[in-house]
Order: sequence, then C-alpha cells, then structure tokens
Amino acid sequence: MRRISVTLPDEVFKALEELEVKTGVSNRSRLVGDAVMLLHSQALEDDAVYAGSLVVVYDHSRGETVYGVVDAQHDYTGLIRGSIHVHLTEEKCVEVIAVHGRGAEIRGLASKLRRVSGVITVQQSLVKV
Repeated sequence: MRRISVTLPDEVFKALEELEVKTGVSNRSRLVGDAVMLLHSQALEDDAVYAGSLVVVYDHSRGETVYGVVDAQHDYTGLIRGSIHVHLTEEKCVEVIAVHGRGAEIRGLASKLRRVSGVITVQQSLVKV
C-alpha cells in the first residue's frame, strides 16, 4: 500500500464528505480508491467496439458553445447514430449523443466535447459490443 497526498478544490472535498455520509464509508482513502477504480473500469480499450451514449451538459447562452458542440459532432459523423437535445433552463441544455464505434474514436469525441468552452460536463454510458 502506498501513501500519497492529494489537494482537492473545496467543491470536490465537500462532495467527498457528502459521500462519506451517503455511503456510510468513513474511510476517505477507501472512497478515493473506489472512485479511481470506477474511473479505471470506464477507460475504453482503443480497438474494442462500444455502444451507448455521451451526455453533454452545456451553457447554451454562449453561442460559441453551441457551435463547438455541433462542430465536434460533425467531426465524428461515422460514430454518431443520433442525438437528442433538451432545454433544461434558459441557459443550460443537455445533448444525449448515441454512439457506436471503437473506443479510441469515442474517447476522441468525448475529449473534443470537453474542450469546448461552456461545456459543463461530459458523461459516458457505454457497453462493449
């Protein structure tokens, strides 16, 4: 076992404390370790084929964000099977993008979406097929 030191933003630390209460696990090292293992399990194999969705929440009031999200999708048209756009508030929208393809391509699309200014989060739900 190795000991490390981690600096967390206040918001992340607060989320960690909330997880302690919600899960009943009072060992922060265990919670952080479990989170790392969960993230590791979601890492995509480059050549494996996956199907599922990318969920993108973004600030729609920033016009360049909308164009950035659309442009990213146009760069991966062979990967995308369809999408659903939902208005959450006057400022926030969610785009659910159905994908089917190689892990490397899906990772590329997700990465490009995350780099768009105004994108709040990109989450994936994928299965190997």
